[in-house]
Amino acid sequence: MSRAPRLLPARLGVLGTGVAMPGVPVSNADMVRFMSLGVSAHQSQFVGKIADQLGVYQRFLARDRLATRELPRPGDTNPELSERAVRAALGQAGLTIDDVDLVIGHTTSPHTLLPPNVSWVADRLGYTGQYMELRQACTGFANALTIASSMLTTTAADRVCVVGSETGSVLFDVEEARADRGQLVNAAQMGDGAGAVILSRYPGDGAYLSNVYFGTLGLGKPSAFSLVTGGSAKPAHAIDQPGSMGFVNDYNLARAEGLDLFRAGFEALTSVGLDEPRVDRYLTHQANGRMGEVLSPVLGIPEKKFHNCAADYGNTGSASTWIGLHSVREQHVLRPGQVLGVLGAEATKFMYGGFTYVEGEPCD
Repeated sequence: MSRAPRLLPARLGVLGTGVAMPGVPVSNADMVRFMSLGVSAHQSQFVGKIADQLGVYQRFLARDRLATRELPRPGDTNPELSERAVRAALGQAGLTIDDVDLVIGHTTSPHTLLPPNVSWVADRLGYTGQYMELRQACTGFANALTIASSMLTTTAADRVCVVGSETGSVLFDVEEARADRGQLVNAAQMGDGAGAVILSRYPGDGAYLSNVYFGTLGLGKPSAFSLVTGGSAKPAHAIDQPGSMGFVNDYNLARAEGLDLFRAGFEALTSVGLDEPRVDRYLTHQANGRMGEVLSPVLGIPEKKFHNCAADYGNTGSASTWIGLHSVREQHVLRPGQVLGVLGAEATKFMYGGFTYVEGEPCD
């Protein structure tokens, strides 16, 4: 039996959010043309069809789609996207990087394995303070918030910046997709980008988040989404070993096990009195653009309560929740005092996490 998560009741002030997207929007038709570089016409069209079915109509990519294997384009590397997202969040907060006591990064597609990606971000920001990094995907935000909450509530820090980022498209090899249907699904749904948030102890007014939680249902289960090459189990030089050089997507396993993660998150919020009538909108992990349609009958939540931004960004992994929160704030989805319930989920080892966000009065 899985251990129920503990929700952290501390309120953390949300001073600013920001995002950074690479290049221009890439349509499904653009992806079909890109895939034709290395797969059959039938497989190329399949990518466009799957993207339409998933409700993903565009995404942003850190590569130029001119070859089957590419590096990030200059200006859109992981540290550069992260820097831009952090600067945008700082600008919204009316702060500078010198006002931040801790920067926490989380990504699965770092600029380098060592030093950590966030160290390159610190270089670009001119940041001389404390930083750290989590190697975690779609629920990295939850563990980052656990750390941020502890640092802020104990007064070890006054302001914390969290940034989630992905440039995983450069790990995708079009030719590899010929023999791996999971790679075709990756091409259809994934996107690159970065999102950041600036947090403080709650000053008593304004927007805040609370009820941070993290849990796992993955004990003894295989991974449904993994990146093996580059780890010590499969060093990059071991190219003669079978298996993908990029992200491995067992989408059937993810689909079979994934709904339980959202159920667990919903139950976690309900355990502290935040059942559906008390939550005005929900932000799930943006795995695809049809999450509301899928989860509405499962959780008993009206479909109109689900916020969707995957239609425009795709599944951005570590950046997904921060891009989603920024979208909610930017579109003024909530009125002051209304509650957003965040239901994060990650298929790598079947983890879940989230928080509640309460909208503050609009800024002058």
